[in-house]
Amino acid sequence: MKYKPFFILLLTMMCPAALAQDFIGLPVERIKEIMSAERPGLALDNQVRNDTYRYLKYSTGDDNETWVVFIDEKGRCNGVRITCDNSCYERKVKELKQLYREGEPGLWFYRTGGEDINVKLKKESWFFTVTYERTKQRGRSGNDGTA
Repeated sequence: MKYKPFFILLLTMMCPAALAQDFIGLPVERIKEIMSAERPGLALDNQVRNDTYRYLKYSTGDDNETWVVFIDEKGRCNGVRITCDNSCYERKVKELKQLYREGEPGLWFYRTGGEDINVKLKKESWFFTVTYERTKQRGRSGNDGTA
């Protein structure tokens, strides 16, 4: 029982904080500064290259948490996907419900910098993902394909 406070602190540090990934629209260098300051347990992984997509990938040494920050052609973030071990799932759901406006199950919304952001939570058997992306704007017809 004397290790319980240490375990709770460790679990809190491992689970991603919701507001930390409000990177949409930020330039790459600013994202690197924030990640270094706010998430020192995550290391930038430059080992994997992709010629189609630009991104920054961060992960913990034990691979229990991975962040992929997607970068657009202007060098700014246009989305974030966090993959985390299921041990943080219940805490994350509670946090999302407190911070954002809830939509259908597994979907939340918020507004920042004049943009509407979707937050999608998807649970798999061993991990879950939280994806932050701009809300897709609908055309006048209401058809997503026209935007």
